[in-house]
Amino acid sequence: MVAPLIHLISAPYIYPMTENWIERWKIGTTGWHEPDGNQNLKTHWQWSEKRVLVPLCGKTPDLLWLESQGNEVVGVEVSELAVESFFEENGLEYEVEEGVLTRYRCTTLNLTICCGDFFDFRDEPFDAHFDRGALIALTADLRETYAKHASSLLADDARQLILTVDYDDSVCQGPPFFVSPGELLSYWPGVRERARVDDTANAPPKFLAAGLERLDEVVWVR
Repeated sequence: MVAPLIHLISAPYIYPMTENWIERWKIGTTGWHEPDGNQNLKTHWQWSEKRVLVPLCGKTPDLLWLESQGNEVVGVEVSELAVESFFEENGLEYEVEEGVLTRYRCTTLNLTICCGDFFDFRDEPFDAHFDRGALIALTADLRETYAKHASSLLADDARQLILTVDYDDSVCQGPPFFVSPGELLSYWPGVRERARVDDTANAPPKFLAAGLERLDEVVWVR
C-alpha cells in the first residue's frame, strides 16, 4: 500500500482522516460510493476533449463516464484497495508507475488514477475539474487547504462541476459536510448554482435517524 505522506501544515488533521478512509474501504463501509455513478454529473457536464481532475475519486464509475465523453481523466485516491478494485471490477488492465504517488494507467482508456495523498499530487494544468465527494468529505479546517491545492492544479479558464449538499446541519453533522454558498464562492468565485435536487432518500442513515427532513444535492458550474 502506498503510505500517505503527511504535511506539517495539516498533519494533526489529515492523518486520522486518511487512516479512517483507508480502513472504511477495507471493511466496506463506503456509503458515499455510488455504484451507478452520479446522475447530476451526466445531466450537467457539457465538455469534451478536456483533461479532467477528479480528487478523492474512490472507485466511482464517474471516471468511466467522463472518459466516454472524450476526456482525459485523472483521478486521485488515497486507498490502494479502492484503486485496484476500480480496475478489477471494470475488467480494465493497467500499468503501474511508481513515484511520490503511484500512477495506475489504464492500457485501453485515456484514464489514470494516482494513489496517494492528494496534497502531494503535482501534474500539468488541468482544464476541467469534477468534485462530487472531496470538498464535502473534509472538515472546515481542511477545506480551504484542499481548495487552494486543487486550484493550483487548474488552468485559469478551467471548467468546473462541483457538487455540494445542503441540509440543516444543526440537526446532524457530516460527513458529508454542509458547505455554504458563501464558503464555496470564497474558494471558486467563478462557479454558479446550476441546479439543486432533493437527495433525501440517499442521505446517510445517521442523518435520517437524527430526524433530518431534507437534503439537497447542489450543482455548481463554471
